[in-house]
Amino acid sequence: MHPPAEVIATALEAQAPADLVVARAVPVHFPGGLVRTPAVLVARAAQESYAPGTVLLAVEVEPTADDRASSPAVYGEHGVPHVWRVTAEPPTIRVFALRDGVHQQVAASAHVIAHAPFRLAVDVTAR
Repeated sequence: MHPPAEVIATALEAQAPADLVVARAVPVHFPGGLVRTPAVLVARAAQESYAPGTVLLAVEVEPTADDRASSPAVYGEHGVPHVWRVTAEPPTIRVFALRDGVHQQVAASAHVIAHAPFRLAVDVTAR
């Protein structure tokens, strides 16, 4: 079985519209010097690092050095509209969407069908 980040990145790359970029392990620099490096992100342009306002989706695969609860909050505080937290065992994608300035979990499954940041389907158990 492939690592979850690889499965997700491959699925996003195959389904992303031409005007969006899927990047792997590229840092996001937040105000105050905080840096997070999601396993995968979706943005409008390729860059060596990103400001949070340019990120449409950040995907973090556990375990990370970042706290499970604080990570979606940090992205939400800075306007990143979509965050996925992924666990390998059991294989689960927790989908968070920004609502009223706060990320709220809207789904949790091994297979995700989403309409934002673009129409996509991802199965984290895919081989």
